[in-house]
Amino acid sequence: MHLNRAAVRMTAVMLLVSTMLTPASALTGTVTTKNSQLRMRAEASNEGKLVTKLNNGVQVEVLDILEGWYQVSYEGLTGYVASEYMKLETESEQEETPVPLAAESEPVYVRVVKGPLNVRSGPGTDYEKVDQLYTGKTIETQGLQNDWYKIASGYISAEYVVQADPAEATKGQEIADYALQFLGCRYVYGGSSPKGFDCSGFTSYVYKQFGYSLNRTASAQLDNGTPVAKEDLQPGDLVMFKEGGSKRASHVGMYIGNGQIIHASTASVGVIISDLYSSYYVRTYVGARRIV
Repeated sequence: MHLNRAAVRMTAVMLLVSTMLTPASALTGTVTTKNSQLRMRAEASNEGKLVTKLNNGVQVEVLDILEGWYQVSYEGLTGYVASEYMKLETESEQEETPVPLAAESEPVYVRVVKGPLNVRSGPGTDYEKVDQLYTGKTIETQGLQNDWYKIASGYISAEYVVQADPAEATKGQEIADYALQFLGCRYVYGGSSPKGFDCSGFTSYVYKQFGYSLNRTASAQLDNGTPVAKEDLQPGDLVMFKEGGSKRASHVGMYIGNGQIIHASTASVGVIISDLYSSYYVRTYVGARRIV
């Protein structure tokens, strides 16, 4: 009995792949459907009951190799997918050094757009949390691995960051990052230390740690630094607001990026992050100053 060439090739592929399916070298499959979804079925047949749909780029664990089908596991579900839409790689291949992000020597920076963002010890949510980055933080990356950026302290998910201009990693950014550690501190009228801040006490304290002396009130801080247009705000800039009264400003905060400010708000909430473009802050905005 003679096998046709297609059958011979399929047999050879199955034998080759089966030798890879050992405990020491588990297989991961990556969906390659471009702009469509891959159906996972309960049986190795196009008539099998639909279990779920997998997006392009999703990775699954491959449990078994069949002719034209792979048995896979994904988020607690087990089923079968057409092998022509799956690229296989061994665990050892996955653990290679993260792929460099650019051919040139310039480092690549990203900015956190949704935080606090957990920093993990490895490229996945199963790894231990080792740090946190707050919204607006701009940081240098060292490579990209399975949709996770490698940074100096660990790995961060690419889902919650965008690529940023290296110029954003300025002294102002450093100051804004420092300010974020006081998130949740209590509000105390006249306070200017981590034991309790009012709005201008908070901005004065943060800048003092970097050798800059600011005027003590929100109104007086309108005389510090240089004016900056709202559309040109950078992390570290002071933003001022006025809610009635004769003072030029009655409240001050610090811009941290991504349209957000950190400020000592009220006694009920303390130091918080707010949306600069929410209706209240749009209505009461009076100006901004750049200190560095």
